[in-house]
Amino acid sequence: MRLHPASVILLGLALCALALLASLAVGVIRVPLAEIAGALGGRGGDSMARTLVLEMRLPRGVGALCVGAALGAAGCLLQALLRDPLASPTMIGTAQASGFGRVLGVYLGFSFGGSVLLSFVMAAAGTLLVLAVSRSRRGFPSQIVLLCGINVGLFFAALIGLVQYASRDEGQLSRMVLLLLGGLWQVTWEPLQFIAPLTLACIALGLLGARRLDLFSLGEESAGRLGLATRRAGPAILALACLLTSLAVSIAGVIAFVGLIVPHAARRIVGPAHEKLLPASAALGGLLVLGVDCIARTVVAPNELPLGVLTSLVGVPFFLYLLRAIARRGGAA
Repeated sequence: MRLHPASVILLGLALCALALLASLAVGVIRVPLAEIAGALGGRGGDSMARTLVLEMRLPRGVGALCVGAALGAAGCLLQALLRDPLASPTMIGTAQASGFGRVLGVYLGFSFGGSVLLSFVMAAAGTLLVLAVSRSRRGFPSQIVLLCGINVGLFFAALIGLVQYASRDEGQLSRMVLLLLGGLWQVTWEPLQFIAPLTLACIALGLLGARRLDLFSLGEESAGRLGLATRRAGPAILALACLLTSLAVSIAGVIAFVGLIVPHAARRIVGPAHEKLLPASAALGGLLVLGVDCIARTVVAPNELPLGVLTSLVGVPFFLYLLRAIARRGGAA
């Protein structure tokens, strides 16, 4: 079945809206659909239900959709740019570098906006380091990119450890630990007023460059022969992926494997054309993180499981499966 790009976008938005509505009923306290409708419509009713829906679960659900959409889109951009099925914010060290920037912002007492900016700068620096080391005459060999990414990720993890060791404030250290575990415990409307529109704007910019992404998927040399200014387009795509990653890390910490899994799943559904693949990756990413977050806050209620731990439990088997599939094809990524 062939879907028009606009149909993919509308279907993705509709599924995300339905999933968000369903998530409002999930939790330690079950909220009936009638009370959810009353709270969203501004009508009277149980004040506790209104608080639970409007001030706790709704911002958390919107945050989950933003995080998943940002990571799914970032993974899609990186896989197109590098022509590497293993490329993702976590696998090439972008997420860990962004996490270091976020933790450093907490340590230095930066405002939320300042921490996001520092997170973006570190994400860009980490990614550029990986690409500078791994670049060859034939582009970016996937094995070298992966090895460089793992080592850069370990380097920034060590820097995170140093910042934690230097901290003497227990409250500050606790915030750092929660960020690294990944989760949406403390999401409120205040950061979402900044994060949500910027995430949508970044995905929209990516969609405007869908043709460029298709050309990059053919290889940098082929894209250049077809008229793409790769020296300008490449850094722009990379900056967009880094910004999306830093936006996700800023409110949920380091969430592993979403950017790796989601583009592959979306590609099987809508095909390789990025005018459909990018919005599908964003929508599937949002649905995945929202679903995993619902599990995280209900499976051991009233306690919560770290979101990053659950995504890793799903992602590691998929990553091993992907490596095995690449090996069966003769090692060609």
